[in-house]
Order: sequence, then C-alpha cells, then structure tokens
Amino acid sequence: MSGTVTYDRVPATYSATTRTGTLAFAQSSPRPVRNATVQVMSGTSVLASTTTDATGHYALSFTQTGSGTLAVVVLAETTEPAILVKDNTDGAIWGIGATLDANATTLDVRATHGWTGSAFDPAQRTAAPFAILDSMYTAARAFLDVRPVAFPSLAVNWSPNNVPQAGNPAQGQIGTSHFSPSQNEIFILGKDGVDTDEFDSHVIVHEWGHFFEANLSRSDSPGGPHGPGDVLDPRLAFGEGYGNAIAAMVLAETMYVDTNWAGPGGTLIAFGFDAETPPVPTDDPTPSAFSEATVLRLLFDLFDGGTAEPFDQVGVGLGVIYDVLVGPERTTAALTTIGSFVAALKAQPGVNGAAVDALLANYGIGPISSEWGDGDPALRDMFLDVPSLPASTTVALGGGVESNKWEQNQYFVVTGSGAQVSASATSTEDVGLIVYQVGQKVAIADRTTSGTETVSFPTVAGRRYVVNLVGFAAAPGNYAVDMSFTSP
Repeated sequence: MSGTVTYDRVPATYSATTRTGTLAFAQSSPRPVRNATVQVMSGTSVLASTTTDATGHYALSFTQTGSGTLAVVVLAETTEPAILVKDNTDGAIWGIGATLDANATTLDVRATHGWTGSAFDPAQRTAAPFAILDSMYTAARAFLDVRPVAFPSLAVNWSPNNVPQAGNPAQGQIGTSHFSPSQNEIFILGKDGVDTDEFDSHVIVHEWGHFFEANLSRSDSPGGPHGPGDVLDPRLAFGEGYGNAIAAMVLAETMYVDTNWAGPGGTLIAFGFDAETPPVPTDDPTPSAFSEATVLRLLFDLFDGGTAEPFDQVGVGLGVIYDVLVGPERTTAALTTIGSFVAALKAQPGVNGAAVDALLANYGIGPISSEWGDGDPALRDMFLDVPSLPASTTVALGGGVESNKWEQNQYFVVTGSGAQVSASATSTEDVGLIVYQVGQKVAIADRTTSGTETVSFPTVAGRRYVVNLVGFAAAPGNYAVDMSFTSP
C-alpha cells in the first residue's frame, strides 16, 4: 500500500501599505504532510505503521486479519522530532482517515481546510491540526539542518472550541494562543468566527520559539501584556522580539500575520508587521533594548545576509544563533535581555564585533560589551551593583503602567560571600522582590500590598545574584522605594 498525504495550506496575507489582510482561501494549495504517522487499521487493530517522507509519500505492507473495515489513518504527529497535535477538550490526537478497499494498492489522503465561503464546515475542517504540525515541524527542521539538536517531545493543543477567553482549557478557554511553561505545552486558538490561528504560521512558530527557550535555552521574561510602542522590561522585550524573529528566520518569510474576525462571525481581518522593514509611520517610536520591535529587527538583521542596507553587514545564520541560545544565553549570570544575547554573539568565532556595533547603533542601542549591558547606558542602568554589605539606596519607579514595563522594574546585583543575604524594600506603593541565580528563582517576597517586603537567600561565594525589584503602583508618576541589603 502506498500513497501521498497532503493538507490544504491557506496563505495568511497582510499588506503593510493598506494595513489589511485576510486568509486567502482562493489561493490555498496542497502541501505534503511530512514525517507523520500513517497506520493501516482493521477496526481498532493497527496492522502496519510507517511515516511519510519529505514529499508526503508513504509505503507499507500489511496482512489483513479479521473482518473489520480497513482504513488508512494519518495522525497529526511527527516522530523526529516528536510533535503531536491533540484536542485539549478530549485529549485525543487529531487525525484523518480514509476507508481502504481490500484490493487497493494505492490511496492518497487529503486534509481539507473546510471553508465554505462564509464559515468552516466542521466535518471538512481537517487541515487545521496538520497545518499547525507542519509549521512547528518546519521550525524544528530548520535547526536540525544546521545543528544536531535533541528536541524534547512537544504536545500542541488545538480545538475548534478554543476561544480567547481565560478559564478551563478542557472547555476551550485558553485565553490566547500561547506556550504554557507549567505544562510545557502549546495552546492554539481555533474558534470559527472568533479567532482561528491554524494558518497563522508566524503566530504558531512564535509560540514554538517559547517552547525552544524553555527547554533548550532560557527566558527570564515576566510575561504579561505588551504591544507596539510599549517600553517594556528588557527581559520581556527580548523574549517577544526573539519569538517573532525566530519565526521570520525559520519560515523564510519576513511578514508576521495574525488573522481574526472583526466581531463574532464578522469579516476576516489581519494584523501584521515586517521583520525586515518597518512601516511608515514607524511601529517602533522608541527604539531601544526595551522595545520588542527593535529586538525583532535587530535579531533578524544579525541573522540574515546579503541585504542592501548599509548599516547591516552582519549575517551569522541560524547555526550561530542556536549556539548562543543554548550556550551562553542559557548560563548567563545576568538576566536574559538583548545585552546577554549580543555579548555572547560577539564572542562567537568569526563574528565581527564592529559590524554588530554598527547594527546596534542603527537601532538606538550602544555598543554592548557585557551580559550586563555595558556600552548601552539605559540597559546598564537596569543593573545596579551592590558592591559590599550592608548597603542601602533609594530608587524611583514609575507607576500607571503594568508591572512588566521598564518603569516598574529595577535590578540589583549581589555577589555571594557564602553567607545569608537579606534584601528589603520599603515604599508607599505595593512592591515585590524576586531573586535570580542563573535564571532560577531562589527566593520571592510578594506577600502584602503594604509596600514593605523582605527576602532572604543563601549565597555561594563568588556567584552573582540578581534581585528584581518590581512595582505595582496604579497611579501615574514616580514613587520612591528604599532598598537595603544586609548579611550576618
């Protein structure tokens, strides 16, 4: 028995000129379902199993037993690396089947998009899980083509019931398409007439990028809301810019597109941006290490080569990007920002530091020379050294924005002596303290809203610890926080 397995790929389109886009169903085309599991079944018994090749072709032999109906079943799962797409509302792996005539020797299987012109036909909407699987398989293969990566297994949750509403994922209430660090799984929206992300490949690979971070690299991002023009905590700016940049790198398509519906059952619309070229007027009004748009375009320019941009004479490729992410970025004593990434990139063999500095300057960032952001004053000012203990200082945070924004955060760097260290924060506003050591949270104090928090943590001599002061003031304007550090 042999055949070819395909799925309908629908382009997600967006014009930076008109700022409009859609899912172009009229331009859909068949794509091979690669490295997917194919089974010949008799009733509920599996008679033979194989995987499709890079063209979607499969071939296997089997001996019919029993009197059950013969069928070819294709599961939405790959084996190298192991990725599967399941329904979070019932836990079953998605798949598609076709009845097999006992005398047949060939059978092609096609997963269809199911669009009728105004809505999806639920019975024919079988391409969605395979489109999601293919985008993530493309991302993984891009890295496997340049480095021998040992990817952990990945479960992806998609359901036509998945809505942008927080609640119970078993009922489809997933909030948004996202990677869940606690579950180490990805959730993708799918509700017809509300938000369907299965063909939004950049959205899908962005979330896959967070899976990559959590399992092979590292992210210290606080998460939370973010959008164009926001001045973010630099960890969040790096994490979100990185996710968008990785999608552009591995998909070989610079235009990020996210489609949804304008109102329940309304018109399909899209939001998008180009990883290579900013729009006019710009979507990055404050370029810096605190802007996810800056990080996106900087990372993509570091990756790509052969552009006509005079400021971009760097093109390190995906292999070097991988080396930085799984090496020094994972083990940095600082926090994961564009500073830790660039400092590590400059240390890679063959990387031209002067050319990197020229690229940084184009994006309003200084010539970063250390994981702590030395060379860029604004980023370096996020890390305040505590040279000796006891110590005390007063810093100003800015209220009226979410706690994941630049104004609400300050980092303090303490070098361990082997003794216990205590850090205290006192303010008229609600504050919290989080202590990191190489990305691990070793202590947290965020128990009250009184404005006073104290955290104690053991230290190892010579190791650096980062104490993150985070504020939650709702009213706009600066507010003072008194910090003290002591050790017995």
